[in-house]
Amino acid sequence: MCDPNMAEFQTMIEQVIQNCRPELIIDDQNGSSLKLGQLDGRYVAPFGQEHYRRVRDVALRDDDIILAGYPKTGCHWTWEVLSMIISGRAVHTKTGKLLCFMEMTTPHLLNSVQSRRILNSHLWFRYLPKQMKEKQTKTILTFRNPKDTVVSFFHHHAAMPEPRTYTGTFNGFFSLFMKGQVDLGSFFDYYKEWDEDIRNNTDQPILIVTYEDMKEDLPREIRRLAAFIDVPLTDQQVEEIAQAGSFSSMKDVYHRNNYFSDRYLRKGQVGDWKNWLTVAQSEMVDAAVEQKLKGTRFASPRYTLKV
Repeated sequence: MCDPNMAEFQTMIEQVIQNCRPELIIDDQNGSSLKLGQLDGRYVAPFGQEHYRRVRDVALRDDDIILAGYPKTGCHWTWEVLSMIISGRAVHTKTGKLLCFMEMTTPHLLNSVQSRRILNSHLWFRYLPKQMKEKQTKTILTFRNPKDTVVSFFHHHAAMPEPRTYTGTFNGFFSLFMKGQVDLGSFFDYYKEWDEDIRNNTDQPILIVTYEDMKEDLPREIRRLAAFIDVPLTDQQVEEIAQAGSFSSMKDVYHRNNYFSDRYLRKGQVGDWKNWLTVAQSEMVDAAVEQKLKGTRFASPRYTLKV
């Protein structure tokens, strides 16, 4: 992938922040507010509906890859690893996934990216590019334990610039998360819908990658990703990418280079939820998994819903 016009890229980031126009302001039980947008009655980040509507019209190239997933389930990390796999080099990008974040970037910037592009989105299957099914675009879906996801999501909002900063407590945010009153709505409904779409679109090549699997054995997951997108790698390339592509390495590079995304990379741990959730809150998540994800692939122990 080519390096973008960094001045244009920075302008895009600044404009998205400045143009955030929340359509909804939802208060937690303590009166702290979370500012959201809407898309056909669904909760989204307040980038503006025009940003979301144009994703359907993104013109896909034959070798494009789509990377999707609920916020804070490893999209940044997977995107960076994928970019190294495609280039065959253990080198970090200058922009992270924001350059190809379809609901945020500009069409001009997106078109300036050389193939192969990794087009990222947090949207549901039905809102992704129309050509996706026709071209059978290879799609990667990230997943993470919902307990770690809610903790990471809380810190994500706390780190956001105005007008999107959430100043409430974790307990307040947790209640909004469990009600689905956050960006992209309910975690549980999101993956239930994805499960249905995978079942109903068997011709669509979709690979599920979990945060926990990436942490457990990154070289193994690099090989899985490379095989899925048909990129041959030597053992040496896999090891080099695994070293450079570790979460800690990515966070360090982002921090040293003062990348915009650095503020949203925190610990990158599995099981940190135990330092945040009460026993009652943990049981609430387990109950939601049982109620909403039962019968889906995401209720399988493989996806480590209970850690």
